[in-house]
Amino acid sequence: MIFAKLRRRRSAGKGGSPRPGVSNFLPTPLDSGVITCQVQDERGQLLPGAAVTLVGRLNQQTAHGITDSYGSFATSIAPGTHRLSISAGGYRRYSTQVEVGVNRHVQLGTVRLSPDESLEPPIPGRYRFDPYHTEIRFVAPHIGMSKIHGMFKEFDGVVQVAERFEDSRIEVAINAASIETGVKMRDDHLRSADFFDVANHPHIRFTSDRFTHLRADRWSVSGHLTLRGTTRPVELATTYLGQRKWQGPGFDGDLRVACHSTATLRREDYSVDWKATLAKGIAVVGPTIDLEIGVQAVMEQ
Repeated sequence: MIFAKLRRRRSAGKGGSPRPGVSNFLPTPLDSGVITCQVQDERGQLLPGAAVTLVGRLNQQTAHGITDSYGSFATSIAPGTHRLSISAGGYRRYSTQVEVGVNRHVQLGTVRLSPDESLEPPIPGRYRFDPYHTEIRFVAPHIGMSKIHGMFKEFDGVVQVAERFEDSRIEVAINAASIETGVKMRDDHLRSADFFDVANHPHIRFTSDRFTHLRADRWSVSGHLTLRGTTRPVELATTYLGQRKWQGPGFDGDLRVACHSTATLRREDYSVDWKATLAKGIAVVGPTIDLEIGVQAVMEQ
């Protein structure tokens, strides 16, 4: 009720009619102002998840938020001069100064971000996974109340970067027996026929079919994963982290490319259907596995 009165009072101009440019939807104090904007990518598409930060004259953060699914941001804020910045992965930071008045609505309108040029596709060539700076991890639900974290310690991967980055290709082979969750008894069970059956299927393999550019540093890498002799399509949500030359002792200017990928697998798709339940019918192991892959690959000479 109080907020409703505030909204009516704030939005009314002379004669009680709505005053254009003043927010009438945020429950804000009478002595504050409102800032709104909508963020788009380089193609003019709405950009959710962009970080919007405001800093006051004393260089102290005065507001912070994330754009919603429509790329929109709105906040109430104290009157005065603020520096507003917008950042998102793969884009150059946008920055501007805004003056906020008492009971005033500052509409920045549409803000279109520009791609970060440092994330240009890598130089064509053959890149091999650096095992010391690459991790293949997974997370699995356990008895409906916790999660088991694990990783594969032994693997080999190659990225063949094509002239047209979309035509590039990835091949990965994982030693299934190298699974490690920190508990030997559990790891031995995971290697058994109930799960990975490493005696008959020693390797897990992934081969990409297609790279699809979504926006800025975001890509979708489609391919096929073979596990326990069963092959299924998989789509990796991938963030491209760029290409760098690593100068340092023992590295001699290695040219490296990096990315971070995630995917969710269903156990039953690969016939990993071992089932055990607690007394109340709660499954010991959940039906899905979340993968998280962080890759650094070095260009082969």
